Amino acid sequence: MGYIVDLTVILDDIFKTSAGYVSADDAQWAMDKHLRSQTGRKDKIHRDIRRFVTELFGTRNTVSQRDIVLSKITELIRHYCGLPSSRYS
Repeated sequence: MGYIVDLTVILDDIFKTSAGYVSADDAQWAMDKHLRSQTGRKDKIHRDIRRFVTELFGTRNTVSQRDIVLSKITELIRHYCGLPSSRYS
């Protein structure tokens, strides 16, 4: 989950700041920004995931519905990329 959300947030930053052409420097900048975020965005994402997984597996041994995980991934991407809820529904 973390890799999917991290990658999506990094790609969102790249495409929000580039005008259609993405250089290697643009990609590196976005990755560095994500890793060194002053707001702790990466840490917040992973804390949210850990909390979700702990709560989910604290009540059951397996995930009976994979849509629960997919829904959480979608929710985190929307939250950290600033996407409106209806955009990818």
